[in-house]
Amino acid sequence: MRKTATFLLLCTLMATGACGTEPGSPAGLDPLVLTTWGPPTVLAGTPFTLGGAGFVKPQLGSMTLSLEGSCGTKSVDFTAALTYVDDYNAVWNVSSDFVADIVAYDAPFVGTMEVTRKVFGYPGSDSADLSVTLHVEHNVQPEFMSFEQEGVWIGDTVAVNGQGLLSYQEGQTMLFLSGTYLVKSPPMEKAVQGVAIPLEVENRNLGKFVLTPDKFGVYPGQFKGTAWLENYAPASMEKLYSPEVPDVELSVLSAVIESFAPDVVRRGQTVQVTGRGFIPTEPVGETATLVLLEGMFEASSGKEISFMGKDAMLMFPEVFLNNTYMEVVLRVNIDVDGNLTGLGLIPGVFTGMAYPQLFFGGETFLGQGLDFCVTVAPQLQVVFIKYLPSFDEAFHSFGLYEVRHLVKEKIRERCMRDYSAFNVSFVDERPQDYVEYSIIELSGEDPNGANLLGLDNTTGKDINNLRFNDIVGGKNAETEEQGFYAYGGVFLKSFLLFSPTISAGSTALASPRFDDVFGFFVPQLSGAPVEPGEYPGGARHAQIEEAARALGYLLGGTVAHEIGHSLGLSMVPGHPDEYHNMGDNPEWLMDSGNFRPFVERTELDGNGPEVFAPYNFDYLAKILPKG
Repeated sequence: MRKTATFLLLCTLMATGACGTEPGSPAGLDPLVLTTWGPPTVLAGTPFTLGGAGFVKPQLGSMTLSLEGSCGTKSVDFTAALTYVDDYNAVWNVSSDFVADIVAYDAPFVGTMEVTRKVFGYPGSDSADLSVTLHVEHNVQPEFMSFEQEGVWIGDTVAVNGQGLLSYQEGQTMLFLSGTYLVKSPPMEKAVQGVAIPLEVENRNLGKFVLTPDKFGVYPGQFKGTAWLENYAPASMEKLYSPEVPDVELSVLSAVIESFAPDVVRRGQTVQVTGRGFIPTEPVGETATLVLLEGMFEASSGKEISFMGKDAMLMFPEVFLNNTYMEVVLRVNIDVDGNLTGLGLIPGVFTGMAYPQLFFGGETFLGQGLDFCVTVAPQLQVVFIKYLPSFDEAFHSFGLYEVRHLVKEKIRERCMRDYSAFNVSFVDERPQDYVEYSIIELSGEDPNGANLLGLDNTTGKDINNLRFNDIVGGKNAETEEQGFYAYGGVFLKSFLLFSPTISAGSTALASPRFDDVFGFFVPQLSGAPVEPGEYPGGARHAQIEEAARALGYLLGGTVAHEIGHSLGLSMVPGHPDEYHNMGDNPEWLMDSGNFRPFVERTELDGNGPEVFAPYNFDYLAKILPKG
């Protein structure tokens, strides 16, 4: 708030031509004050920081730094521009020309540091000063002192205590290690010869680096040897080395899994794995961390399956956040014989150990495991109902744009009811805890140009629902190549053809009951679209509610039908290649569209509800039993 007020006051004063009346402190600005400066030793590129108050943004004014004094017997008078950081800090980036001039005197600068502030629109300027002693060098002599931590994990940031470290603006400080890396298991000694590690320097006394496998490998152990630092200043191309420090030690701890959650999971669901010492998957660096599960799985049927020894299961991380957090997913795969395998295929309880398995080049290490028990719940097919922008716009054609949320509620209500006997869930927000889920897109017009109500454009009939991540929508080039329509989903505007007035006899499915329900609102039927605030409580409350229900059920039934296809329906006995039930079967959801009249789809006049044929029901109960 203070900065905003300052800026507004300045703008007002400048606009009215007013000038500050207090010498050295323009109206509305804090007085210019200097309190701190540093570092005391600078070289080319050093960000020399001044602390205090009253510093101005470049939009408001300018600031200059003046150094007046002497280096030995030589007088110095130098001026440079200051860079605004915030109202309380400014920076002078030390130039190589300044360093070259001062270093030539072979003595520290002793004198006065003065900052002059000039605010635009004000006739004068103000200043503040401090006495300083400044050492100017081509480079700084570094010194290694110690590692801040005694034990670290791979991927940790290791702190290095020292003196004379260079910031990235000044050059580069390198840490060198030589000695022996002692590994307990498997017992070995690895020679460490001049390992060079660039440091990220926070200040003259503190640098950091990330411990990656290229330093010592992936085995836990202890480095014992010598450490030293190198400072390289590119402006002078000068290198300075610290004395070598003997008997330096750094312990690297074993990677470990500390948690595996949640303890109830399903196929396609994300599992969070926490611990220490994880390394990312990097093909160039040849590194990876996998999760190895070893134990026994007791299926709900009572059958026991061994995941011991060579049958242990390796899980590849889907997400690697850092060396303490990964995510794996319970996936089901198809083996060389065409059979489904994987934890998540059948419900049951897995009891055993979860280990981090680290890979680096030719090295492999199995870290400390976690004793855990996880319940694998029955497979749940999650379906994300994805509403595209054109879908919302198409509601204008029905005059129901203002109550589209009611229609969407009825879409999901209808889908959940139709699949209530099975482990299927319909959601209208993208799942966050599942990686494998189906998507069905609802849009405005049919991009196939065929006025289709809906289309499952997934590739091939997925018998037994082997795929858990079908996308019913978008364009499928493979189905197009096979001679089918390429664009899938559900298309709202096509449903207007149920109106005998609008379709003008172009479809046998047209029903006068469409005009009865929607004629109040559809512009093409001379209806008046729902107005903002008209629902709830308006004069047409009942008609609006019934239209929203009917359209929601009309669309929801089509969503349920197309998802049925993506799950492998219709499974007509003796006819595995059939996509629909054969013939006209009143109120069977998976009948061909020509056999599903408007009143059946919308459950008007005592028709409906639509249901799955008995053999459809048995098939779904087999692949997605209610858990």
